[in-house]
Amino acid sequence: MNPAGLVDTTLRTGVPTSAEDNPFEVKWHDAIHFGRRLWLRGKLLKNGNSRNWWRLSRRSTPPSLKISARISGCRAKAEAALAVDGSFEALLEMRLPPIRRGWRLARYRVEFEEGIAESCSVVLSPPAGTERVVVVVLPIEFVSSPETGLVALRHWLREQHAAKNRTIVYLACQADDDSTRNQAELALAITASQFPAGMQIIVPRQPESLVKAIDRLCWLFADRCRLDLVNIEPRFDDVLAAFTATKRNEEVELVKVENSEWHTESSTVRQSRPTRSILVPRFPVVFCHGMLAFSMLKMYRPEDRNSFSRLRPFFRERGIHALFPQVSATSGVADRAVELRDQILAWTNEPINLIAHSMGGLDARYLITHLGFANRVKSLTTISTPHRGTYLADWFQENFRRRVPLLLALETLGINVKGFSDCRLEPCKRFNEETPDHPDVAYFSYAGDVNCQRLTPVLRRAWCLLTPVEGPNDGMVSVASSRWGEFLGTIHADHFAQTPDGVFLREGEDFDAVSFYVRIVEDLARRGF
Repeated sequence: MNPAGLVDTTLRTGVPTSAEDNPFEVKWHDAIHFGRRLWLRGKLLKNGNSRNWWRLSRRSTPPSLKISARISGCRAKAEAALAVDGSFEALLEMRLPPIRRGWRLARYRVEFEEGIAESCSVVLSPPAGTERVVVVVLPIEFVSSPETGLVALRHWLREQHAAKNRTIVYLACQADDDSTRNQAELALAITASQFPAGMQIIVPRQPESLVKAIDRLCWLFADRCRLDLVNIEPRFDDVLAAFTATKRNEEVELVKVENSEWHTESSTVRQSRPTRSILVPRFPVVFCHGMLAFSMLKMYRPEDRNSFSRLRPFFRERGIHALFPQVSATSGVADRAVELRDQILAWTNEPINLIAHSMGGLDARYLITHLGFANRVKSLTTISTPHRGTYLADWFQENFRRRVPLLLALETLGINVKGFSDCRLEPCKRFNEETPDHPDVAYFSYAGDVNCQRLTPVLRRAWCLLTPVEGPNDGMVSVASSRWGEFLGTIHADHFAQTPDGVFLREGEDFDAVSFYVRIVEDLARRGF
């Protein structure tokens, strides 16, 4: 697996070669970038455990980590020390292109002696013109007591938020090790207290951890911003006063907010949902994979191993309801559509949006027109779907007995391979005549177009066969065949790079599939779906 383009294909002794065999994973707490600096905080888990797992490997000290980050086409590396509880942090020098939305996606590779872990996270970035950062140390009881608030602090923070070139950072102490839940509870408490929006950082309860986090913020914004420190927790007064005394006035200043004592408001506090980092569509999203699109071409259905599975934790943490069904790898469109229908019905009775890659788009169209889902599906977005077929399927059908014995072997084993026939040019022409679009469903499409140099090696032969016949293509499906409904554009990534699983990526592939599907979901939200 190579989701980030950071993993070479060389086998290493003792390092798992697939995600199924890899017991290590990384949970990222914070990733903040400003100027040329990136601050990362996370926790390394083994089989879901963090504390002292390394001692089971008979090590006297925790291992050191080598971290590689890839963000917006830029790369950086750093080393980090692993703490006893599995946590670590890293400071990287990394210049990134400017963005407007305030966040971007990053992919990481964490390598150490026992193994590797690959993951992705959201990197937050204050506005490029930020000149002043207000760091608010919240009371320890803040998250557990959303019914109380700081009236004077609220008004003062609103003034700061309204001013130009200012960013607010909230620092809170965590109650337990569930960082995902703590982040959600902190966001809810900030929103319920009617504080202005800002970055949120959760640290352990120990004063030294709080001081360390503030020191890292000083490093992050050094020489570019003034940092105002507002402490609302009396138990941290002495340690923060001592810390600010060691800093120059132009680096950090301890700001006093008058009449900011902790008290209960007389008015009723409005309860609202936590703010989210991306737009959320009105209806759940179903991701339909294409042919042979899970588990490295293994002919079975392992749990969460389809080509979109890496989107699951990202969307779940942001409140986006998404389903990742797994249908037969090589069956025909009709059979796959029935499997798709059954899994959706078992999951939800709500209206849905469909996002489909490759042959999954044909499955979705069959589902809408022939299986009674026209009143359930609000939109269908297809990516490189062979709506008009692909010449490659005809070529395979004519030559597989002599040149591609894999299909003959599968048929001999009794495996349904009708999916290859259903993608041929003539069957797709009949399919389009028999499967008209429904007027109540919005149809959108994307196509892939790359030159031969940007192809993964396994697709170059196919690209050479397809280009003279159908023109620009992604190594499997042409642009002309991919157009359907409202055409939203062409992406410059080959057929394999268009899905987040990262299977068969070429060396140096820089297309960010996760960001691409996030943009699709956000576009659906803007359109009201």
